[in-house]
Amino acid sequence: MNFFIFYLLPKYSILDLIIRSTTMTNKEAKELLKRYQSGSCTPGEKEKLEAWYDMLANSSELKWNPNEKQLMNEELKSAIDSRINNPGGRIIHLRLILVAASVLLFIGMGWLAKVYRDNIRSKLNQDIYTETFVPSGEKRKLTLSDSSTIVLSGGSRIRYPESFNHKIREVDLLEGEAYFDIKHDSKRPFIVNAAGTQINVLGTAFNVRAYKFLKSVQVTVTRGKVSVRSLTNHKNQVISNVTLLPDEQVTVGKINGEIFKRHINANDFAGWVQGKYKFDDETLANVAGMLESYYKIKIRFAAQDLKNIRFSSEFDNTDKLEDLLFAICNANKLSYTQNGQIIMLSPKQ
Repeated sequence: MNFFIFYLLPKYSILDLIIRSTTMTNKEAKELLKRYQSGSCTPGEKEKLEAWYDMLANSSELKWNPNEKQLMNEELKSAIDSRINNPGGRIIHLRLILVAASVLLFIGMGWLAKVYRDNIRSKLNQDIYTETFVPSGEKRKLTLSDSSTIVLSGGSRIRYPESFNHKIREVDLLEGEAYFDIKHDSKRPFIVNAAGTQINVLGTAFNVRAYKFLKSVQVTVTRGKVSVRSLTNHKNQVISNVTLLPDEQVTVGKINGEIFKRHINANDFAGWVQGKYKFDDETLANVAGMLESYYKIKIRFAAQDLKNIRFSSEFDNTDKLEDLLFAICNANKLSYTQNGQIIMLSPKQ
């Protein structure tokens, strides 16, 4: 709501406000305002009017902290400047406007004052967001304002507030893979949004895989409990939450919202945080996408059908890329050539 609320309520003119909050008669108030606006007040009248303003300012039942008062004054000044610069408007003395604004806070229009105060506080509490991207071949750990931590894999992008000012702590994993270790706060649940999937937690640790090249979002719990839901499905309806405990995993289809839950060894899917990687019956297309995130490379296929080959393997970040490529090719009768950072996989001749 516009703080200049008395302009939106014509029946409450500045004159009315003064009369309602003092013992002045209508005639006395009119004469005083006229003299004040023309600058012809006597020193005693000016002192009386300004003392009345100060009394109002000091008797508020609504508590305003210094930041709120500063923002209120800035908005008052901005609105006054706007009216001064408006050829059709009246120039009104700043002190008088402050008097009228103060009256709103202290007379029988307290609900309007509360609306204005809440509006000020909402502006002061607006979240400032940070977006972080981790280049391929790198890994980064973030510490949030509530001491929760997030480890991001290469090729990942996340958006989060610099501080959590609301009843819900919420971040957006825009792409990639992240391991979340969330501080428990029973009064403020933590929500992760990732490609149409919402993960709700109070305090736990879990891995979210949401690379753009994947057809589904994968959530794996290592500690605690989370609930997962798809925001849309093939009927454009929200479906019920699925609860996950440690060593449980759910995949959520990005297009149809279908959910598949299974028991797994969570360390196989969160091991990348310690530099240990495992592929379990993954397509070569998915393996290639994740390798591109782990290493600064690009993998291409000589034939499209090669992307559908299934592959299982384990390796860690101390292994040479050449050894991993050899293992992939040896298991699937493929060969590879490398030109700089470009890897080409082809059927073995």
